Amino acid sequence: MLECECGSNPNLLNLPTCHGAYIQGQPLMNVADSKPVVNIPVTFGVCEALDAPCEPQVNMEWMNGKADVLIDGKPVLTSDSYIMCMKHANGVIYIADDGQKKE
Repeated sequence: MLECECGSNPNLLNLPTCHGAYIQGQPLMNVADSKPVVNIPVTFGVCEALDAPCEPQVNMEWMNGKADVLIDGKPVLTSDSYIMCMKHANGVIYIADDGQKKE
């Protein structure tokens, strides 16, 4: 589950094609899984910073991937990973829930 610092609603990070690597039965994603619409949802509700509908604009890879664990040659996403929305300086999109079951 993703959230944006400026968005009013959370949304899901999409993985249309699995990389074939799993932890606790959940597929792993890498920092290159950052494509708008394909991976990053088309909205987080209302952009509270711009007082307008949220339409995230992303043109970079995720930051803070786990550099010592690679999937398809790219660092794995972690719960500390984030990406910037180019529409507003405070538009930080982050992983609010990584889907891993805590035991």
